[in-house]
Amino acid sequence: MGSVVSDATIRYFDCHAVVGPRPMKHPRTRWSVGHLIEDMDLAEIDGALIAHASALHYDACYGNARLKTECSAAPGRLFIVWNIVPLGEPGFFTTGDRLLSAMDEAGIRAVRLTPGHFSLHPDMMGETLHALEEARVLTLIDAGWTDRDMFSFFHPLFGRYPGLPFLLINAVWPHQRFVHRLMALHENLHLEFSSYQINRGLERYVVDFGDERLLFGTGMTEKSPGAARFFIDYAQIPVESKRRIAGGNLTRLLKGQTPVAASENRMDDPLLREARAGIPLSVAVLDAHAHVLHEEGQNAGHNYIMYDGDAQGMIEVNGWTGIDRIAMMSWNGPVCTDAVDGNDIVYRAIRRYPDRVIGVAVIDPTHMTPQEIEAEIKLRYLEQGFAGMKPYPHMNLSYEDERFTDWWVFGDAHGLYALLHVAPQTGGVAAVGRLAERFPAASWIIAHAGGSYAFAEEVAACVRAHPNVYAEITLTPVTNRVIEYLVETAGADRVLFGSDAPMRDPRPQLGWVVWADLPVPIRERILGANFQRILDRNRLKK
Repeated sequence: MGSVVSDATIRYFDCHAVVGPRPMKHPRTRWSVGHLIEDMDLAEIDGALIAHASALHYDACYGNARLKTECSAAPGRLFIVWNIVPLGEPGFFTTGDRLLSAMDEAGIRAVRLTPGHFSLHPDMMGETLHALEEARVLTLIDAGWTDRDMFSFFHPLFGRYPGLPFLLINAVWPHQRFVHRLMALHENLHLEFSSYQINRGLERYVVDFGDERLLFGTGMTEKSPGAARFFIDYAQIPVESKRRIAGGNLTRLLKGQTPVAASENRMDDPLLREARAGIPLSVAVLDAHAHVLHEEGQNAGHNYIMYDGDAQGMIEVNGWTGIDRIAMMSWNGPVCTDAVDGNDIVYRAIRRYPDRVIGVAVIDPTHMTPQEIEAEIKLRYLEQGFAGMKPYPHMNLSYEDERFTDWWVFGDAHGLYALLHVAPQTGGVAAVGRLAERFPAASWIIAHAGGSYAFAEEVAACVRAHPNVYAEITLTPVTNRVIEYLVETAGADRVLFGSDAPMRDPRPQLGWVVWADLPVPIRERILGANFQRILDRNRLKK
């Protein structure tokens, strides 16, 4: 598709950020303009289009007005998006002309439609949206307007106002079938990728729709800006496409508004030099948490698209970024509880890429007899060289259930590791701690520890209490600065990089670590060295 190397002329302009106090915020969650500027500087992002949380949760006009003061903290770098409600509502503008006049006077070039206690039906919102359409105002719309059939909700809306540039925010990777079809049918629909971290997403969407409707969004202050940036820097698309997606498209949609250039920092950082250039990382990178589909697989389950999600496709994406080795479990083994077939898929990947793939086997007592479990353990670990153990909540068993015990005994005897996605039915984090005490020679990795601060706190406490428990980070929220928190509270040697590919693309998860506010040696440990020490305990390899 052309050059895939970044250069210094790519400037980042974030289309999706929120500042201000918000309900249900964890005490550690970033929220202020000061936090936003710090994080923009850390990730070398020039500017951001920001909404105020008070406008989203309290009163639109009141919150919108507060942004004028907030933006004065960083002249030329912060731009305002107004939250709007239907014309004629108490305290809001009575006509479209008055709304547009006020926006013009204040230099506002974008608005946001936040799910709330009103409808987007034309009898309620039609006058407002027609006024915005006439002026071609960029209109951010949250995917959370519907939790049911996204296509049936958004398709008539986008078609009703074909001249209105909509920007869909907060879509997530399970929405792929809906979003792809909506993009195909509506040329007025634009998309940002802060939560839409689909495997090979930018490459596929540039081919299918061109690059002019794709935008860089971070989801700050709650999401890691480095995660969003890494997706673009390592995209296998021409540099000109990167420029447009990173900021050029937003400047055009805002009718020329553009931020002043931010200064680069951490110039002596070897990881960031490679990340800025979009070249494979030269340090050891091991992905401790990934799935794999069958050969030529593109789908998993009846809901999820995972482009080129087989071993060949995943190894190719890993090569773009410098992920050296990847711990693979199947998708259908743990999630669909088809353990034996899933293990077969993984073994074929091991045979094809013996130096790249680490096998993670699934044992499912709900479908396997004790005799079959014993045979599967022997086959996968003693004969085929698997290293990891992966049960799953879909088995609807506690991980302390006696039917798992023979597996844990074997793992303990041979220094293997278990990757555990915890849930109430599995016994939660507390069950992992008890297993770690019963089987001290095994390593116990808690998956998705970076998904939220609340969960990170719980995991960190377990890690501190048990020397053989570890925190693996991956999850779509790429929680801002939670990796730094886990290092501080759980220890720099106990945090692991994982991607959960191919359900999500590995690049945002990798950027979450690479751009973290941590010394280079600590990031290197998270990226690979910590997991390598766990693998080195495997006595079957010796």
